[in-house]
Amino acid sequence: MSDRISFVIPTIGRNEELERLLQSFLGQTRKPDEIIVVNQSDKFYESKTIEQWDNGTIKNYRVDFKSLTMARNYGIKSSVGDIICFLDDDIVLDEHYVENISIFFEKHPEALGAQGLITNFESGHAKKVGGNKFVYKLYNIFAKIFLLNNSSSKNKLLLSGRNQYASRVDKVINCEWLSGIGNYRRKVFDEFKFDENLKGYALGEDKLFSYPIFESYPNSLFIDPKIKCEHHHADSGRPKDKEWVEMKINYTYYLWNKLLRKRGFWAYFSYFWANLGDLIIVFFSVILRQNSFKFWWWHFLGYLSFTKFSKLPK
Repeated sequence: MSDRISFVIPTIGRNEELERLLQSFLGQTRKPDEIIVVNQSDKFYESKTIEQWDNGTIKNYRVDFKSLTMARNYGIKSSVGDIICFLDDDIVLDEHYVENISIFFEKHPEALGAQGLITNFESGHAKKVGGNKFVYKLYNIFAKIFLLNNSSSKNKLLLSGRNQYASRVDKVINCEWLSGIGNYRRKVFDEFKFDENLKGYALGEDKLFSYPIFESYPNSLFIDPKIKCEHHHADSGRPKDKEWVEMKINYTYYLWNKLLRKRGFWAYFSYFWANLGDLIIVFFSVILRQNSFKFWWWHFLGYLSFTKFSKLPK
């Protein structure tokens, strides 16, 4: 008998995106055993798609907190699956997504977790720099030099507290961390949980959760490119402007301090080198009219003040 598969989907007011995701479940070649929607908005969400499932597969919970990490932990406790899968609400699934998760874990009994491939990763991130693919490629080059987040063929956590993201994978590979579309065996949650010190949108929560699994159980995390989806990066629900900059700086520091500071001199050097690189790249984005000078100034003040986790935005 195959493992039961539960999906946990935190959401906060992105009803159109959530409805599109739930619709993509309807066309799956292998239906999920359970879908848990953890709604953090002030109003109860009524979905037309939920009504199309007449067997209670979709469980719709409204909670009184606004925290991605708390929502994921809540969904885990509410689930019954042998495999617990996570999705952002602005994801759209390939029709074989659930089936390929089931196949992967059957073929790899040694795996504790796996994620799939976001097929529109690079085009989606190019939109963040105005849709200019040349500018995005240029950014990726500078990001590698300065140990910042960059598109790669592997999921690797850098000593700077930033990461490489596997956007170009054509076979099953091991990795060091899983993104927000990670899928885990239930026994993982007997030992690990999402860090509820992170509030709200919680940038980097996926690495804070999954990298310690890699440290304790090397070669237990995987990427399978057959598990495919698209990520459409909804604007709503994300911090903006100064709040975004503060979150990026503070949450990156928190991650580095918790996971990498213990590595010593090269970790310190890498962290400050990446901060310098981020300032330079944001400055060039101002010259290219992708961002305002005020946006760069917020970065400058944030890095200059060495803002610590005690000042994290709520």
